[in-house]
Amino acid sequence: MEFNRGEYGEIKIHNEVIIAIVRRAAIEIDGVEKIASGFKKGFLSFLGHKRFSRGVILERSKEGDVKVTISIVVLFGINIPEVVNKVQVNVKKMLEQMSGIMPLEINIEVEKVVQEKDTETVIEEIQSIKNQGGCDEI
Repeated sequence: MEFNRGEYGEIKIHNEVIIAIVRRAAIEIDGVEKIASGFKKGFLSFLGHKRFSRGVILERSKEGDVKVTISIVVLFGINIPEVVNKVQVNVKKMLEQMSGIMPLEINIEVEKVVQEKDTETVIEEIQSIKNQGGCDEI
């Protein structure tokens, strides 16, 4: 949880909020199909001192430094280094704009390359929108 002192009192930003910003910023980039599950890494981070949520690992030091690792699935045929760089830039920009957090590192792991959106991906996207309150009728 990020703690700041505002003019009128304490401001707390929970880890889940930071992770949600990171996820949304990553999938905004063309060529990123989805955030990978990262199940194995999530299990391993559970044993350590990292916060993991659906393909995003958030590390916070006592000094307040933030490191993010994002596992993504990309579309076949894209320029992977170019897309990864755009993800890093967008995540940094959105974290700074929305929370004031300046991440120390934004690490990207390309976990998979896919041809086109498969049925599972479409269902996951619809469920994600529904869970975020974007549509009650799905």
